[in-house]
Amino acid sequence: MAKPKRVQRSKDELKKELREQLLLLRHSCQAFDGGLEAVGKHLSLSLRVLLHHHGRSRALLDQLGLRSGRFLDSAGPLNPRNLLTECNLVGMRMTSEGASYLALVSMGGGPLPLRPTPFVEWWNEPVLKDNRGRTFSRRELVLNVADTDGGAHVDPELEEKYMALSRENSLGWVFTNGDVQSALSGRPELACMRQIAHEVLSTIHQFVPEFREFSDPVVSATPG
Repeated sequence: MAKPKRVQRSKDELKKELREQLLLLRHSCQAFDGGLEAVGKHLSLSLRVLLHHHGRSRALLDQLGLRSGRFLDSAGPLNPRNLLTECNLVGMRMTSEGASYLALVSMGGGPLPLRPTPFVEWWNEPVLKDNRGRTFSRRELVLNVADTDGGAHVDPELEEKYMALSRENSLGWVFTNGDVQSALSGRPELACMRQIAHEVLSTIHQFVPEFREFSDPVVSATPG
């Protein structure tokens, strides 16, 4: 059976698609900040559309020549001398009742200023290390959520280290109340999706004036 004929999209068509994807990304950020944690899966899907380039699947930003520049990094590199776990995209919210994962943007920002970084480094360098020294880059986090864990597909099996991160508290972060210890509530990988989305919106807002009005970063008026 012959393959259906395909028609090249115009640059204006791709720009329209980018405007829509940025609006979807912003609305998902707002919903996440409003307490709908599961929308982090939709964030992963939008991030995949914008950023992932593999074979015939071309990132939308790459099609528009916008993926080869610098992206704003809020995490910084992992510390090679640190023997503890690290997740530089998120922090924690603590109350008298417990603690939960929180994207840095929802805390009013992290300890480091946003730093322009070459895309290849931003996308592929590790930003998370678990209790067995296994690492994740932004690319690995986004694709695990989007491709296997509910973004675009729900796979019957998950990558071992991703299963440990998302279901088994391989970060090892706990809340202590007297003699009782409990794992933080929430999903660290979805909080990472929120922070990566903030970095992408901030990058486009700062470096691509044509799309500035569609990429205003979503920042809570009352940081956690």
